[in-house]
Amino acid sequence: MTGSTSRPSEANAVGTADRAIFDRMIEPYLMLDQYLSVVFANRAWLATFGETETALGQCDHLIHALVTNLHPGQRRRSPAFSLDTADRVDATCDQPSRYWQIHVSHLPATDDESPLILLRFDDVTMHTLATRTERQEKARLRSHARLRQILAREAEQRLHNHRVRFERALAFAGVGAWEIDVGTGAVHCSEQCVVDLGLQDNIGLDREKLFIEQPDPIAEHWQALQEKRSFECERRIDTTHGHRWVLIRGTGQFADDGTMQSVMGFTLDITSRKEHELELSATAGEERSGRERSEALAKTMDHFIAAVSHELRSPLNAIVSWAELLQVVADPSHVARAGEAIRRNGRQLSHMVDDLLDSGAVVTGKLSVHLQPVDIGALALNVVEDIRKNAEHKGLRLQTPHIEPCIVMADESRLEQVVWNLLTNAVKFTDAGSVSISVSTCDGQAVLTVHDTGRGIARDALPDVFDRFQQIAPQSSGRVGGLGLGLWLVKNIVSLLGGTVGVASPGSGQGATFTVRLPLDSTFR
Repeated sequence: MTGSTSRPSEANAVGTADRAIFDRMIEPYLMLDQYLSVVFANRAWLATFGETETALGQCDHLIHALVTNLHPGQRRRSPAFSLDTADRVDATCDQPSRYWQIHVSHLPATDDESPLILLRFDDVTMHTLATRTERQEKARLRSHARLRQILAREAEQRLHNHRVRFERALAFAGVGAWEIDVGTGAVHCSEQCVVDLGLQDNIGLDREKLFIEQPDPIAEHWQALQEKRSFECERRIDTTHGHRWVLIRGTGQFADDGTMQSVMGFTLDITSRKEHELELSATAGEERSGRERSEALAKTMDHFIAAVSHELRSPLNAIVSWAELLQVVADPSHVARAGEAIRRNGRQLSHMVDDLLDSGAVVTGKLSVHLQPVDIGALALNVVEDIRKNAEHKGLRLQTPHIEPCIVMADESRLEQVVWNLLTNAVKFTDAGSVSISVSTCDGQAVLTVHDTGRGIARDALPDVFDRFQQIAPQSSGRVGGLGLGLWLVKNIVSLLGGTVGVASPGSGQGATFTVRLPLDSTFR
């Protein structure tokens, strides 16, 4: 490789325009032909390295390595290397070397030109020196770090020896010790502490695992420590041999500036004391629950007795009054009216007594049903005729818009009781308008629907409609006669028959709809 154009024909291949462009570049550029002879060197290269072959001789092996097997269109970049410039070669004083990086591009041949290799020399002295300085600084820091590690290990060994002696003393007293490094979050536990907490070892133990399953959040304990207050909590430890209770106490250690550096504490097995406390608490809880149940039962009984007394007295008084009237009045019209009144109140009284007896049977689980094929449509029409006079007496329209014959397996008397309670309940809570009952089939079920335009049910009261001794109605309407057992019995009887009952109401004053669904008898489907 020479610094002059050794092949005139190749040198002439570089056009005058191209020479002018590369000659104005501020970076040093060289052009080599396919034989690695210098075709052209721009002014920046000559100014930096001079016209001698000294500079090329220093990097001749590097250039050969870069261009070997370099195909047209490919580019390569050399690592940084030291190369003396012209001013350094001629200088008599000591100057630091400069570092360069060569970017090689293989220019494809054209019709009138041979392939050329373009070399650009980039000055990377500052970056190289900065990188070298950084490496030296890192090496120095690593050396200091190793020294600090040696000193730290010696200090840790001394601390470990002190801890071992301290832990032996605590283990003799049955107390476990632990410490949390706030900076790293690492937790150190004594052997007794590991046993108290039911752990296999203290490897990987952290703050969360130490406080896990506590009734108080970790944040509350940590807040107390930050405020330079100690904390105390109890933890239940479940093992294969049962469970134990451990008391955990801790307090913070602070630097001069008030920063918490560590938390130290101890553990203590308090199983015997805690079990005694739990026994006392359980006994007190049972006594309290017993008192509450007794008080609730007493209130229920008072309510029940008051309701029964009131409801039974009303028909009895009517029966007695009309019976006394029969003794002094001989008018046939009055006799017929008195007889109807006595019959109506007697039947009402009979239904209330039946409800009371059935409620007792439901509570004791002795309410029985005798299943047989029953036409629920025909049964509904019979009940409607029995209730029609009561509805007309209140000025209500009792309607049967759609009644289909539907055969279900049911206890006829119990099913009649369901329909009766639903209709009488609708008439009772409807002051004006109408009450309607429908029977149809849907998806293999008989569907009985009772709809009224009465007082309605508030949305929040719907879940309580079927509770015993409950009478859901607007407060402004006052209490309506009844024991509050009808709908409760409906729910239990329908359940015994294998069906469901539901209620819907848009709200107070907008009526209500009760729907009973019973499976159709398979032989009549």
